[in-house]
Amino acid sequence: MAFYNENLGNRIMELMSYPIPDRCVELTQLFERCSLRELQDVFPTIVQSVFGIGSGGLGWGLRATTKENSPMCFDILHEFFSPLGPMLRLCYRLLNEAIKFEFNLDLLPHKVSEMIQSGQYSLFYADLVNIDPFRRQVTSLLLNAFDYYMLHYVIHATFPLHKMYPAALQVHNERMKTVYFFLTAEYLCTLLPGNPDAIVFPTNICTSVKAPQPLQPVQPLQPQRSPKYLKIPSNTSLFQADSPSTSAAAAAAVQAARNCESPRTHCWRTESVLHFFIDTWLRYDIDEARDLPSSEFIRVVRILVKQVHTFANSTHLDHTPMAMLRKLANPMMKTRIYPFLKSIIGRWPLDSSLSVVLELWLSYIQPWRYLFDAPSAGYYGGSGVNAGNSVAPGPSGNEVAVSQRFSTFIAENLVIYTQIFVYILPRFERLDFTTFRNVIMLHRLVKVFSQPNLPAMLCQAEQAYICQLGTDSPRKHSVYARQGKNEWDGIFHEESYTPLFGPAVKCEIEQVIKTVCISRLYVLQEIDSIRRDIVEQRKAHSFLRKIFASIFADVSPAELKLQEIAKIPDVLDLAVRSLSNMFDVRLPEITLEQIHDRSSPQLNISAYDSSDYLDISKISPIQMQNNLANLSATIDPATVPIKDYEVKFLVRFLHKISCRLNETFGNEIQALWCRSDFVGKMARQLLYPPMTQQWFDKSRGVSELCEERLPARICLRPLASYQVLGLITFAMLIGYSLWRAPIFGLFIFILLFSIYITILALFV
Repeated sequence: MAFYNENLGNRIMELMSYPIPDRCVELTQLFERCSLRELQDVFPTIVQSVFGIGSGGLGWGLRATTKENSPMCFDILHEFFSPLGPMLRLCYRLLNEAIKFEFNLDLLPHKVSEMIQSGQYSLFYADLVNIDPFRRQVTSLLLNAFDYYMLHYVIHATFPLHKMYPAALQVHNERMKTVYFFLTAEYLCTLLPGNPDAIVFPTNICTSVKAPQPLQPVQPLQPQRSPKYLKIPSNTSLFQADSPSTSAAAAAAVQAARNCESPRTHCWRTESVLHFFIDTWLRYDIDEARDLPSSEFIRVVRILVKQVHTFANSTHLDHTPMAMLRKLANPMMKTRIYPFLKSIIGRWPLDSSLSVVLELWLSYIQPWRYLFDAPSAGYYGGSGVNAGNSVAPGPSGNEVAVSQRFSTFIAENLVIYTQIFVYILPRFERLDFTTFRNVIMLHRLVKVFSQPNLPAMLCQAEQAYICQLGTDSPRKHSVYARQGKNEWDGIFHEESYTPLFGPAVKCEIEQVIKTVCISRLYVLQEIDSIRRDIVEQRKAHSFLRKIFASIFADVSPAELKLQEIAKIPDVLDLAVRSLSNMFDVRLPEITLEQIHDRSSPQLNISAYDSSDYLDISKISPIQMQNNLANLSATIDPATVPIKDYEVKFLVRFLHKISCRLNETFGNEIQALWCRSDFVGKMARQLLYPPMTQQWFDKSRGVSELCEERLPARICLRPLASYQVLGLITFAMLIGYSLWRAPIFGLFIFILLFSIYITILALFV
């Protein structure tokens, strides 16, 4: 043990340079051997190393490690940081003594740091702030080991790693699930349990790490006060009323807290998680001067929203000390979610990645999807964060009406329903609905708002809201204005409210419907064109080639594109009819002839012919279609996503073999393709032809169309289809049944295939 007493710091720094697997194993052993005093000294160093404090923010790669890019590191990191893993066990062990760790306010997001320094923090932070007794200013936070680790963990999600590291950029672009993503879900499900009978493990930890304050209703925006008047709070001062006008209920709560053990000692970890996650993530600065967060950040915020709903929806079933926290969870989130959503929607790129933000908003406005008691209560259920806290959607889907239990939630969050819808509608009008991902976004939006009785509940709540705004009483109006200003954190004002069912939104809906109808006709026209091309290509094939093409599942790029866009017209038609019914709008009668007239060159509607060509807000889907008419994107058939009729591991294995053969014999393969004799004809039947591959490169944060000329090449992927494998198996069974030698059947199969290729080489 003398080694650790004298050289523990050096040993820790040495371990930080080890590979992740060795590092986690060595640290686990070190945690078990060291004394509490030794661990106290090195704990901040370990936490800061994990989350990359002072070293660029990448740390141990929690936000860059996935099962795809590093399976072994993923499993090791996940086990090490799991809710009952070595890292959290270390935190709980350090709770056995009154050890506090100093947390620098500069590490917090700007809005959170400003809130604490200005004195506008809630009672939760009262026993966390560290105030300089001479300057009377908050200089830092003093946190126990659990809070210290968890606050670092929460802040780690706000670092724009996708702007600095290629691995994090790949996660951002491809929406991969990292270690951080899974850990967030596990932390929230463990510490914000939806089951009212659930126990937050471990239970055998110190319960006196927090001052026994009464849990009080959330105060979204407290009166401004100067930091110089702040005082270091004591346990007794925290129970006192803020003013002589404290309500009787609050006084009773204070007296009860004095007479018995505070519930806070039983659920302080849940309280910490609620405040740290909601305050830090939903106060994230998304102004023009700062980088947009990564798509992974939006997805983990969505996990938070879903689990907070699950946690809060069990309030009426919970009779434990955690019931008060369940009551406060949704109000805490409501006061911050509107400015967060509006700012991020306004700056997010207008492409398919907008669906990540859209799903976050839709998750917040559908709390009825995240119910622990959904089967017994008969409410509409949905996919929650984990299977244990929610139920799967019923077979009837949208046919189940929204329960009146949530009418209060809808009324209190009306602005988040209506004004975000009004705000996002013009962005949807500029989407290209000939792309399947954009069509899915429209479908999701319309599907949520067309749930039975939800439009009626929104209309009723909106009418009550407008009546309250239009009151003739100046006093009543001013009181409501003050409440609205506090409730929406100074972002939304009642003067700017646009009625969802008013004439302005109705005109906007009419324009969106018209745009969608035009896009639908374009897609139908393109489907007909692709089908005609496919039929003509098949007519040019011989009978034998048609048979072998069906056996080998040879799918052309045109057929792949047809499979992708074939569902678009039906989805758009359903969306248009739902919008028409919801807002009582007549469907426009648009024909292909009218589209051709509007898009004729004489009308000069191309965005590139206008002086405003740099303003993408003026580019409509029609103009996108016209400007990109001559752009035909193609991909290598060997690299298309794995299909349902293919064996996954065999596709990957054969692709590696094909790439190795092409690299080794590339020149010979190209020479065979260029030969004009019989051998060249045979090669052209077996090899993939040269082509120009096109794709969009997003490695630098923008989409750039790239091209690559591919030579003639070998592709063994057709051998991975179930049809070919079944045919080979059948041939071997025939050989076994006739000659007791499966290899004879395989030989006959290869012989027939060779004869077929020879015939094609001679006559095609």
